[in-house]
Amino acid sequence: MTEKVGGSAARWGPLFGARAAAWAETWEGPTGWGTPVYEHVLERAPIGPGTQVLDCGCGAGRFADMAAQRGARVAGIDASKELVELASARVPAAEFRTGDIEAVPWDDDAFDVVTGFSVFQFADDKKRALREAARVSRALVAVVVPIRAPESGIAAVFGPVLPLYAEETLAGLRESGIFALSEPGKLDEILAAAELTPRDDDEVECPVTFDDVDAAERAFMGAGPVQLAIATSGESAVAVAVRAGLEPFIQPNGSVVLGGTFRAVIATG
Repeated sequence: MTEKVGGSAARWGPLFGARAAAWAETWEGPTGWGTPVYEHVLERAPIGPGTQVLDCGCGAGRFADMAAQRGARVAGIDASKELVELASARVPAAEFRTGDIEAVPWDDDAFDVVTGFSVFQFADDKKRALREAARVSRALVAVVVPIRAPESGIAAVFGPVLPLYAEETLAGLRESGIFALSEPGKLDEILAAAELTPRDDDEVECPVTFDDVDAAERAFMGAGPVQLAIATSGESAVAVAVRAGLEPFIQPNGSVVLGGTFRAVIATG
């Protein structure tokens, strides 16, 4: 189901949807991003048989699938219609909608748990997005964002790519991008403004593993923010920069492992 998409979703949806299949195969593949924090939230919320769950920024549905396997009744929303189509194929029993997390198209108190894994930082109005999550949740909102950006493998890979962005694009990414809630105190400020009170607040080590450098390159080239660099500097230049960023993380067996730490807050409204 497609809702009216506006706000930041109108911008990010086409960017993340441009290479949705590559995203699903890599970032949401068996060894891709998220497993430790997904499992953390599944256990701490907790999510089990009959739990009604909404995943904001559901992507290709990997977390939704894990929740459904535990017996949860699952729904998801994402800005990208292409990713929503992949999520629907992955979890046919779930309800997925294309839409904007700043205007969630469900009724008040429709879910037991609302989750957002590395997504709320992409909203232009982060307070509004979190208030929407709280509005449709009867109990809990789980917010996961990357922290310790200088130590992040993902941030390191982006290093050589940054000169390939237009300056105004970089300024926008600082406000609405992957590390927009990573600075100390930033998430706390937004949670308080949205009247959300942390119940659990943990740091979770969450490495990302790719089978080889080709898979890692395909993953980064499929990420929404990278589409902006490609539009400015061309695919070849960006691919070369991504390869340079990946080089320090190639393991002796040829795999690529990127370290990362995420903050996982489970809050009540």
